[in-house]
Formats: sequence, structure tokens, C-alpha cells
Amino acid sequence: MHLLQIQLTGKGILVGLGLLLGVIGVLALVWWLVSPGYAIAAGIGLILLVKGLFALLKPSE
Repeated sequence: MHLLQIQLTGKGILVGLGLLLGVIGVLALVWWLVSPGYAIAAGIGLILLVKGLFALLKPSE
């Protein structure tokens, strides 16, 4: 079994929260200006992209 240790600093948490807030803001803007369907599709696409990246970078078991 592989052990992966990640050290997360306060600045890292703030950057992560800022990125999350930015993505939510863009999706809300798309929802408001274009269509809720596009915002939902973009949100699902982002979730699948992140899950795929985690699966790709996760050490094999």
C-alpha cells in the first residue's frame, strides 16, 4: 500500500477556496446570462474532469 502525505497550509486553503468561489461565480453568471442548462452541463463536466484527474494521479493499489 502506498502512503501519500499532503501538507496543506493556510495559504493553500485560501487559494483553494478562492478558486472554488471563482468557479461558482462563473457558473452563476452562465446560469444568469445564458441558460441554466449550460451551467449545469459545465458543472457536471468540471466534476467529471476533477474526478478523472484524481483517478489519473492517484497511486495504483
